[in-house]
Amino acid sequence: MTTQAQGNTQGNSQQEYRHRRPFEFERHLQTGIQLILVMLLGWAGFKLVTLGEDNAVLRERIAYQGEQIESLRRDLREWSNLYYRKSDAEQRAEEVDSRLDALGERLSTLEEQSR
Repeated sequence: MTTQAQGNTQGNSQQEYRHRRPFEFERHLQTGIQLILVMLLGWAGFKLVTLGEDNAVLRERIAYQGEQIESLRRDLREWSNLYYRKSDAEQRAEEVDSRLDALGERLSTLEEQSR
């Protein structure tokens, strides 16, 4: 009976093993899925940190460009005080020409009267 009992025990253990097998596979599958999820979370965290760093770099560049624009505006204001615009110069030249023409007419009139 002991051999038969051992045979039954082995038969039962084989049946139990066959029934446990899908559970073990499912457990391994769950472990694999959990590993994949953890890796995806890690990757997403890494990307989030990288995006944060890139965002900080872009903010610094924008701040620097804003400073450069302000500096250029100040320079333009200073240059506008130093330089004479062409349109302003042409207008002033027309005024001087008209005054010279008026003086020339007055001089001609005076010369004619003195004769």
